[in-house]
Amino acid sequence: FSCGCYGSKSCTLNGTLCNYDQTNDSCLCDCCPPCNTCQQFLEFSCLANRYTKHYSLSNNQSNIILKINTPMKPQYIIDQTNNDIVQYLWDPCLRRALPNGIYLKNDNNGIYKLIGIPREKLEKTSFEILFKGSVNRILLVNFTITII
Repeated sequence: FSCGCYGSKSCTLNGTLCNYDQTNDSCLCDCCPPCNTCQQFLEFSCLANRYTKHYSLSNNQSNIILKINTPMKPQYIIDQTNNDIVQYLWDPCLRRALPNGIYLKNDNNGIYKLIGIPREKLEKTSFEILFKGSVNRILLVNFTITII
């Protein structure tokens, strides 16, 4: 299943098609999930009822504990249903900036990994990343990072 971009105000937050003849303050999203911007996803929670949530970082890690100035082991985006690394992801949307020295890196197949060398201490902090995926999927990955 695929779709084309219908326009940034073609759907309500839950994906109900808007009527172009009427003005509707809840028409803030594009009906085609990948056509929405990070702002639409993060600020308005566009199509949140369609997010696929069975994803995590490598080895089902949702609580990452790192040592300052020590390279972290790469953490890939994993499908929890089969433990496979997820391919064909693009346009990550981060709810908050990653800690200094940690970043997302991708290859030519849309495989993302979280890598880096943490440069500052950090109390346990929650992070959320949305990725656009194949077949109009929006993947949600939640995790925490603590740097000691």
